[in-house]
Amino acid sequence: MSKSEQALSLFRKGYNCAQAILVTFSNEAGVDAGMAFSIASGLGGGVGQTQNICGAINAGAIVLSMRLGRYQPEDKERKNDVAYLVGQFVSECRKELGSANCHELLRIDINNLRLKKQAADSGHLASVCDNAVSKSAEILERFLTENPIEG
Repeated sequence: MSKSEQALSLFRKGYNCAQAILVTFSNEAGVDAGMAFSIASGLGGGVGQTQNICGAINAGAIVLSMRLGRYQPEDKERKNDVAYLVGQFVSECRKELGSANCHELLRIDINNLRLKKQAADSGHLASVCDNAVSKSAEILERFLTENPIEG
């Protein structure tokens, strides 16, 4: 099973979008699945359901940072390299999905329970969020492969 399929499976089992990504990539992030679950628990719905950055994309940025962001404070070049790479990841997700913003992706206010229920019942939420989780995982896996940890 691919990482994208694993993340999508977790999401469909009830994990939020950020948890699905962070738990799937917990080994790459250097944390156990339980810790990953906790770290990402408040990031679904665009960080605390504020519908800002998509939780799947946010979790991907966290994985990249945890995997590649190990440097000394005075290592400005490495600091900038990691920030640039995370920015490239977010940009790639935005390009693939059409936005990196949860509200722009969903086009509804998920805090309006009536609208959220309509979107869930129609399959809109599943369609948009499944795609965001799946594509974010694919892009993250590629970024991790192309940017291994330097010894």
